[in-house]
Amino acid sequence: MIIATDLDGTLLSNSTSVSRENLDAVKRLYKNGISTVIATGRTFFEIPQELLECKYIDYIIYSNGAAVYKRGKGVIYSSYFEPQTAYGVFRILNNAKTFIELYAKGIPIVDSAKFNERGFARYRIDPDYLPEIRRSRKPIDDLESVIRHPGLELEMFDVFFRDMQERAECRHRINVCFPNLQITTSMSNNLEIMNKGVNKGTGLKNLCRLCGIDVGEVVAVGDSKNDIELLKVARYGFAVANACPELKAVSDGVICSNEENIMCCLEEFVGKKVLV
Repeated sequence: MIIATDLDGTLLSNSTSVSRENLDAVKRLYKNGISTVIATGRTFFEIPQELLECKYIDYIIYSNGAAVYKRGKGVIYSSYFEPQTAYGVFRILNNAKTFIELYAKGIPIVDSAKFNERGFARYRIDPDYLPEIRRSRKPIDDLESVIRHPGLELEMFDVFFRDMQERAECRHRINVCFPNLQITTSMSNNLEIMNKGVNKGTGLKNLCRLCGIDVGEVVAVGDSKNDIELLKVARYGFAVANACPELKAVSDGVICSNEENIMCCLEEFVGKKVLV
């Protein structure tokens, strides 16, 4: 049995920290034969160190399912962009007023000219997200040269828009020009672009297939639209109290908020032996 949890707005508090109560619950669950799997839209590099170092977490699904990591083995599954497709998407996005993040080889790469307080305000990046952006992004002077590099191994685009009409237009153009891609979102003004078939749900399926885990014994929890497929794949899918309406609509129930130690809530649920 495993519990697959999103990070931002779910396992992480609003301050993007992991509570001691959650970590202790992960340990107790592990010792009772229940593994915790991280399923995040973040890159590998952005995952909090205490989770990377936690010996009670063996698997991480990151970049919205574009890659799966197993402790002790590294990346066991990946789905990268074709180079021509990556450049075509970049050209569409770069012609709009956008803050583009390239998730490549587990690292978020950004344009150094926009990586400043003025840029954060211009592209309306959520203030709660800024500490993580300041900490983890790798600024590059020439983003176009990066996207043209044949060995980029691009996992996904995460793009913030200043203008919502341009966001809608870019989404439409990418859908029309690149039917081999799919788009989701986790914030009010962003787009997350991956290869078609790549999402947290398929990431979970790939993990289970490669590691011999029965997907019918999975409990999942999240808060955003990019968690919908994750909840649909799991036998039981829960939304946190602070989740978006779309996720609550497809969930099996609503549990506590991300400020109330979700792993303790799930530990109580599993303890009732609902999964048989």
